[in-house]
Amino acid sequence: MRVRDLAALALLGPLAWAPLAHANAQLVSVVPLDGGCVSGPTGPTVQFWDVQPGKTYQLTIQGVTECGNNGTAPTINVRVNSTVTGNTDLVATNTGPGTYVFSFTMPANAMCTYPLFYCTTPGQANTGLMVVRIGGGMFQAHLRASTFGPGCSNPTPVSGCETAVRQSSWGALKVHYR
Repeated sequence: MRVRDLAALALLGPLAWAPLAHANAQLVSVVPLDGGCVSGPTGPTVQFWDVQPGKTYQLTIQGVTECGNNGTAPTINVRVNSTVTGNTDLVATNTGPGTYVFSFTMPANAMCTYPLFYCTTPGQANTGLMVVRIGGGMFQAHLRASTFGPGCSNPTPVSGCETAVRQSSWGALKVHYR
C-alpha cells in the first residue's frame, strides 16, 4: 500500500465505522403515574420491565451522547415500537447531562413487548438507536405488557404473541412462490 492509500484509508475509515457505533443510553427507571403496576427489570439478555396496559409510565434514560448536543439539548425525540399497536413517537425532556424523561401510556389492547429507541426522526420507524439494558451490553430494554395479581404481585405477560405455525404442503409452498 502506498502512503497516499493509507492517508485515504485513515480519513475515510471512521466514516465507514459510524453506522456500527453502539447505543449508550440505558433505561434506568419506569415509574407508574396513575396507579399502574411495574415490575423489573428482569431477563438475562433483553431486559423486560413489566407494565400494565392502559396505564401511564414515566421512563428515564441515561447516557445519551449520540444526539441532542451530546445529551445537553433540552429535548430529544424517542420512539416506543410495537408491531401490534403501532409505533409511538414522543419527545423526551432533559433533566441533567445525558438524562432524559418521557411519559408513555401503554395501549389498553397491548400485548407483547415494546422496544425503545432514542435519537429518532418522528414518523420514520427505521431511525434511532436502541435503548439498552442497565449495566450496558448490546441487549435492548423493553416494556412488556403484563397483568398483575393483588398488590402488583405476580406479573404475567399478556398472551397472544406466540407465533402460530400453519401446516402447509410442499405443493402449496411452490404455488405461493411461482
